[in-house]
Amino acid sequence: MKFRDLNPPVIELPSPCVLHRIQLIRPRASSLQMNGLSMPPVGLMHGRFCLPEEPVAYLADSPETTLYESLLRRETVSRSLSELRRRCLVEFVTTGSLRLADLRGLAEPYPVLQSLRTTQTRELAVECRAMALDGVVYASAQHPQHFCVALFHSGIGRLSKRGSQRLVKTGTNRLLQVLQTALWRSGVPLDEN
Repeated sequence: MKFRDLNPPVIELPSPCVLHRIQLIRPRASSLQMNGLSMPPVGLMHGRFCLPEEPVAYLADSPETTLYESLLRRETVSRSLSELRRRCLVEFVTTGSLRLADLRGLAEPYPVLQSLRTTQTRELAVECRAMALDGVVYASAQHPQHFCVALFHSGIGRLSKRGSQRLVKTGTNRLLQVLQTALWRSGVPLDEN
């Protein structure tokens, strides 16, 4: 999939913009740490807009969207309480404007943008990076009318961690309210283990 074929608009996301992410409370030893983000090592190619030689951070426009995208996807059968205990909801704010390829309006005519066929979307990400863009903004596949961003190294550099909340309160089984609501609305059952 080529940039020239899609011809997406390039927008400037103004600052400040609040974005959200779910991540491990205690990052793995192999995790890449940057500006409060904990990301998989470069080169694992775990997401649809990953680059082979630099980090890419995936964030969403709301706490609910990041929960649906990361933990409560349509294909999710259940989630365990022990797994949720290891994660937190992190809030970031942009410290500068971001130049992004805007793919939001292209999800309907180009279903590949939301599919599991990631070869094409990764090729598009490489082209966007070569154009000195900070990332891409795309429609959430899990939460209609909401958006996600995949930020490249330059975009990650314009994020500042504002705060984080554990998904499960320490020493209890008490869920963060937004998680409790998202679990109920998504229909994903919670395994008490």
